[in-house]
Amino acid sequence: MVFKGKFKGILCLPITPFTAGGEEIDEEAMRQITDIIIEDGADALVPVGATGEFPYLLHEERKKVIDVVVDQANGRVPVIAGTGAMSTKEARMFTQYAKDVGCAGVMLSHPLMVRANDHETYHHFEAIATKVDIPIILYNNPGFGASISPGVVARLAENFDNVVGYKEDDFFALRYSDVIWRVREKIAVYTGSPTAYLAFLAQGAAGALIAEFQAFPHIMTGLRKAWEGGDTKKALHYHEQVVKMFNIIETYFVGVSFWGRYKAIWRLRGVDMELDVRAPCTPVTPEQLEKAAPEFMKLEIEKTWFRG
Repeated sequence: MVFKGKFKGILCLPITPFTAGGEEIDEEAMRQITDIIIEDGADALVPVGATGEFPYLLHEERKKVIDVVVDQANGRVPVIAGTGAMSTKEARMFTQYAKDVGCAGVMLSHPLMVRANDHETYHHFEAIATKVDIPIILYNNPGFGASISPGVVARLAENFDNVVGYKEDDFFALRYSDVIWRVREKIAVYTGSPTAYLAFLAQGAAGALIAEFQAFPHIMTGLRKAWEGGDTKKALHYHEQVVKMFNIIETYFVGVSFWGRYKAIWRLRGVDMELDVRAPCTPVTPEQLEKAAPEFMKLEIEKTWFRG
């Protein structure tokens, strides 16, 4: 089966909500945010990515989150499970599980926590792509290990029909431009950062695979629609809103983990959930959130944003 070009648009990485102290997964909140992200217009959901705190979840917890999101989405949008893991064997196990429970695809990271060379990286993906017949989005994040070389991305895109996309979290412009140029006619390319979204679209990328859609969906959707409609000035306006959003986060959420910031914004959106992240990471404090709230409200908030 040929899967090329299967997923386009804005794919959202939801957080994993916990009960107090980060003890258990808050299933009710997970179902609620799944519904909201879909209603806000995301083209797909990508649970248990880095935003979903996958390194801190037990195996059964990762599986539970996938189960809950697949069940709650109920076919309304594709669910693409994050299946990256420390070993190729473990990553293959999660990838097979995602297929078995009905996921439309997976986001599979390069080898984690090792500076894998090209040979090791290629064979990591090969060992999974040849064993599990499911669409795969390659995921490159230099924070997890060595970046995938553009040449390896191109080889994987050429050699495996079920490699359908590539998510870039290495934002050296020459590098990502090289990747987009090599593979944009073969597979979908996504940025992992809203601040790079406009640049990616201008070079022929397919979309964004990001956490921030759940925070301010109107900004991300506005940028996309403006670009697709040929309104460069309006697209730039939304790009500047993205920059303002990050300036607020960096000013008021100092010392907070990446996923903690979006749990706090869910609270602002009216979802009754804890701010907790799993230790040793750091959540937003109620005091930080109180100070940041009026600044976030300046980002041209729409009436449908608040869900309380």
